Amino acid sequence: MLVVDEGESTAPAIVFLHGIPGSVDWFAAVAERMVAHYRVIRVDLHELGADGDFSAAARTAPLRALVDDLDLVEVTVVGHSFGAEIALELAATSHRVACVVVVGQAPDYRAASIPSAAKWVVRPWAVRLAQRWTPGPVIRLANRPVFAPRFRYDSAPGLAEALVRDFRAALPTGLAYAAGARADDFAATPLDLRARALDQPVLVVHGRRDNLYDSTETLARFAAAGADTHLVEHAGHSPQVEQPDEFVSVLGEFIRSR
Repeated sequence: MLVVDEGESTAPAIVFLHGIPGSVDWFAAVAERMVAHYRVIRVDLHELGADGDFSAAARTAPLRALVDDLDLVEVTVVGHSFGAEIALELAATSHRVACVVVVGQAPDYRAASIPSAAKWVVRPWAVRLAQRWTPGPVIRLANRPVFAPRFRYDSAPGLAEALVRDFRAALPTGLAYAAGARADDFAATPLDLRARALDQPVLVVHGRRDNLYDSTETLARFAAAGADTHLVEHAGHSPQVEQPDEFVSVLGEFIRSR
């Protein structure tokens, strides 16, 4: 498991968990802005679930071992999209976590704009074919709806290349899970209920222009569960990429207040 560990070892620690498809690059701009005052740890999650077990508990186990090995205390865990349930599970199972930040993820798929047929179409074999044969420009074009309408790839250095690289590197079974069985897991135990059950404070950050999950319903449900919420006006599904300055400001204020 690749870990990018930056900053002073004695500084307050933040662990960043990316979505799928995604990588540590999706928190690069945030890390650059925070590393002077925090210990910034970005974890590559590509291999989690490689054995076919995508339960939050199974995917969290290596992260729990990591924070133990690094002897982190009072750590903030930030999970974007597919990493959100891992962040919440880590807080529920590790005394080392002080607070949790959920980014761009609804409590379940009730507020999702994911076609119901996706679970029948997004199969591992189909994903493998797409990863092998889809040209880079088509991958970048297909990702446009993930971001706010006026967002430009060149405003985030390296993002255009990361979109292609991360899609080709993603676990086909993971993408299939995200389009199918993940909805059932969330229906059984929505993330807002998981957040409510925590002793640690939770912050939820969501972009108003998110085309995957309705921002109004998402933030309302998490707020009702006791979480702090923040709406990023000019962002889509990935506010940490699209508006890193605002994201860092909100995250830093949340950490200091706790």
